[in-house]
Amino acid sequence: NISHEFRTPLTLINNPIEAALADETLPEKKREQFDVAKRNSDRLLSLVNQLLDLSKIDAGQLKLRIQQGNVNQLIAALADSFAYSAKQKDIEFNVAFNNNESVDYFDKDAVEKIVVNLLSNAVKYTPEKGSISCNSTIKNGRLDLEVKNTGVGITEEEQQNLFQRFYQTSEDNVGTGIGLALVKELVDLHKGDIKVHSVPDQWTAFSVTLPVDRNSYKNGMFVEANDNETSIKPIVTQQVTHEDHEDFIENDQPILLVVEDNADVRTLLNQTFEDRYNILTAENGQVGIDKALEHVPDIIISDIMMPVKDGIALTKELKQNQLTSHVPIVLLTAKAGDDNELLGIETGADDYMTKPFSTKILTTKVAKLVELRQKLHDRYSQELILKPKDIAVNNIDEQFLEKIQDVLEDKLVESSFKIE
Repeated sequence: NISHEFRTPLTLINNPIEAALADETLPEKKREQFDVAKRNSDRLLSLVNQLLDLSKIDAGQLKLRIQQGNVNQLIAALADSFAYSAKQKDIEFNVAFNNNESVDYFDKDAVEKIVVNLLSNAVKYTPEKGSISCNSTIKNGRLDLEVKNTGVGITEEEQQNLFQRFYQTSEDNVGTGIGLALVKELVDLHKGDIKVHSVPDQWTAFSVTLPVDRNSYKNGMFVEANDNETSIKPIVTQQVTHEDHEDFIENDQPILLVVEDNADVRTLLNQTFEDRYNILTAENGQVGIDKALEHVPDIIISDIMMPVKDGIALTKELKQNQLTSHVPIVLLTAKAGDDNELLGIETGADDYMTKPFSTKILTTKVAKLVELRQKLHDRYSQELILKPKDIAVNNIDEQFLEKIQDVLEDKLVESSFKIE
């Protein structure tokens, strides 16, 4: 039983985490770290369950378990569990239901997974101050559910492939490409229909139709109703657990810029380096570039796959700018393989690490890169005669130093010449 092989290790991971969180004497910083571990362990379990459901469908082993109940009440409870996540992003979250007193027949587990996946995607891809609507109607023995959200939208070409397994509209998107594929399979299994409509840069809507009358199902499909609360938790991909440093204060510590779109990973890196570095954070490549040009950090740690601008674009732009060309950059990526590492190094990155990474190795690499730059600074600051080629890290550095040399040779004898 392959599910046993997956779920047993996750249980052994989860239980110690829950025991630690139950300890009232746990320091706040440790509690924050365990919260991140618990949330991501739950997410991993959710992904495993979805993969197992897909494999069961392929093997013809996933059968409908139809029970009597009120499907709108179930959807309302599931929608309510997403209200907090929407509020965190200042999203307007509207729900509307009709015919809440109806007696319906449906597979509770399948409906839960359909609704949770659609609402999770809506929260994930709706920008701050956007809006989400969840409307459910029962008429003539059929459930009509629509989940609509504002955002970048989906092109017609992307819509054609949206329900294929492991399909992603962009490599920068967070996700696995499993959720919507499972939703489509469950809707088909439920003898229903799912459609997507979208206007790029405006909104996206998923419409699901399911039969909920008794006559739509065979007698062998029915089971006793289970009135327990919903068993599926919202799929939380990440959550801000540590406020980013908005007010940067200069001090004697080296400046470390962390560029990472995943809030939990930003928190991890922040906590790993905060005792030895003055930390700046950025949630995407463009913000990272802006902060690097403003503060000129001593070192940068950047993810590769990010929205707006990725880590490759960030590295290229900063290495070609005379202001930041000397700053060492360490790239982090979830993509393993020599080709991906080669791409990172070819763009000018000073080092490259694959997730999951060892914090000990990462901290050592960062320390050595900063130390190396400091040694170069100390050495050449004592030289009386310097040649740009001797101290340049790259061609951009050499061009910059040649400009300085030309200016000094031309202007140094003038009494009015100042550093400004």
